[in-house]
Amino acid sequence: MNQVGRYVLSFQAEHCRKGVVRYHWMICFAHKPDEMVSWGHAMTLQMAESAARQELDDLCSGLTQGGRVAASKPLAYHR
Repeated sequence: MNQVGRYVLSFQAEHCRKGVVRYHWMICFAHKPDEMVSWGHAMTLQMAESAARQELDDLCSGLTQGGRVAASKPLAYHR
């Protein structure tokens, strides 16, 4: 867990079917760590970290009030 200002940011890996791992992220208030403000998931840890940081920036600037954040799809590599 990382505390950023008045928020706490945490990540958790979930092993799904066929060896697929999904990364969940959660943002809570530091004074209420059991109450989620925003959450989401992504296919890679880097994508989860990026989405969580963006949501944290939006929360701090007042652009959002929290909730579930839809994950973006990973980029496809063209050959």
